Amino acid sequence: MRLPVHSVLFVLLGSILPAALPAAVVPDGAEVAALMRVRAHTVFLADDLLEGRGTAARGHELAALYVAAQFSRLGLEPAGDRGSYFQPVSFLESRSDLSQGRLTVRADGVETALEPLGEMIVRPTVSATEVAVTAPAVFVGFGVHAPEFGYDDFGTIDLKGKVAVMLAGSPDKLPVTARAHFNREKSAELARRGAVAMITVFTPREAARSPWAAILAGSSFPRMRLIAPNGALMDDYPELRATGGVNVTAAGKLFVKAPRTAAEAFAASERGEPQAFALGVEITLAGQATTARVSSANVLGLIRGSDPSLAAEPIVITSHLDHLGVGAGAGGDLIYNGAYDNAIGTGIILAMAEQMAVGPAPRRSILFAALTGEEKGLLGADHLAAHPPAGITHYAANLNIDMSLFPAPVRDVIARGEEHSTLGAVVRAAAAARGFTVSPDPTPEEVIFVRSDQYAFVRAGVPALYLGAGTLSPDPAVDLAALHADFRRNRYHKPGDDLSQVIDWPSAAAFAVLSEAVVRKVAEDPVAPSWLPGDFFGGMFGRSDQR
Repeated sequence: MRLPVHSVLFVLLGSILPAALPAAVVPDGAEVAALMRVRAHTVFLADDLLEGRGTAARGHELAALYVAAQFSRLGLEPAGDRGSYFQPVSFLESRSDLSQGRLTVRADGVETALEPLGEMIVRPTVSATEVAVTAPAVFVGFGVHAPEFGYDDFGTIDLKGKVAVMLAGSPDKLPVTARAHFNREKSAELARRGAVAMITVFTPREAARSPWAAILAGSSFPRMRLIAPNGALMDDYPELRATGGVNVTAAGKLFVKAPRTAAEAFAASERGEPQAFALGVEITLAGQATTARVSSANVLGLIRGSDPSLAAEPIVITSHLDHLGVGAGAGGDLIYNGAYDNAIGTGIILAMAEQMAVGPAPRRSILFAALTGEEKGLLGADHLAAHPPAGITHYAANLNIDMSLFPAPVRDVIARGEEHSTLGAVVRAAAAARGFTVSPDPTPEEVIFVRSDQYAFVRAGVPALYLGAGTLSPDPAVDLAALHADFRRNRYHKPGDDLSQVIDWPSAAAFAVLSEAVVRKVAEDPVAPSWLPGDFFGGMFGRSDQR
């Protein structure tokens, strides 16, 4: 039986659990205070009462009110619209009936239909309620055009009026940073080249990383696109009238007339070979959806800097407040609570705000932002990056906290993005002072640096860092990497990411205090963080004075 939220709070607040850490690691006063705060906020935000905090849903609005109340209690300035803590964001929501999707392959007059859900999914573009498109199909490898790295999947092939079939993922031969970027730009590239639809085929490698059941579960939730102030949909490509996904076991049905089999195409992708050829078939994609305009809000609180020359150039601290909400679940549990993803991240930035709100103001302003729409494609972050609050000329830097895992004691951190800007040196200095180590990204193939809210700020030219808990336990008997892998396999984006799992609160508190130290360093430095010379993102997005 699930305890009501107030009972859980009393139970959890009854002990600080310092014994969970090795004797050599003794929480100091700041960590003890942070523990109580992080835990209290997380327990509330991850409770069933908030119904998984689905973007634009009732549970998320309750969570937003809670965060705004905390900002008000701490004395942070409202940095939202009309003197409030809320920055409204409008979305177009699309709910597809995946069971009614249709994908057929016509070859030599013979038509083969793939099984909805079992073998494929099809959805109209977000702005449409139905689609039926038939066109010749071409295969374009990973769908990546990166001539600066000597890689191009398109060559001279003509995509105009074609269905583009491509592989999930990106080529190994590209640097990880570039892989991450180009993986996100596929739709834009295909639309620019005139494709009318796109189908993503899951390779054996991608299927091992994301099983088809997980793809189906994620696809069952509504998609959203950000509506710009002028009414246009952001990052929407209506030229791509339909999008589809085909699982690895059904991929061969698309290659029946191709010069290569699906297995041969997969093997070439593993070798890093660009690929482009006509599939010799005609493909029909059809699907239905309902659309609606919905609204949500970022929650913004400001600690104003004491130096007038720096007050309008804040460091912005972000965590996403939304999760998946209510959906299909296992064992009767339909609520995707998102305790680690990302109730605990919001709890951490609230604890940081409480500590930083006392004492003298820092020289540079600090903007705390609990963002909406991350689970729908970094939408709230995109809006905040493009529309700074009144009085802010530009952001000096971004520190993002998202899905830090604390299944056991940990005293190292992973600073994703440290190699791109001077923020890396700030983290390393703060970590050393707090008794932490900084570890390399253990899963670079996951290209996580472009999969959370910091990437919206990177695309706006702002040096950014995604700080997370590491995988080195002070106890050599604990395999933290295995515990992280278990979470991603069994709880990530599932109802099991709830308060029933182990959370080592002292480690979460120590992480919050370290994160605060990073922010303080940036906020007291009159020189804003900058991109490192020759950096990929700095060269692509950075302002000339930040490169």
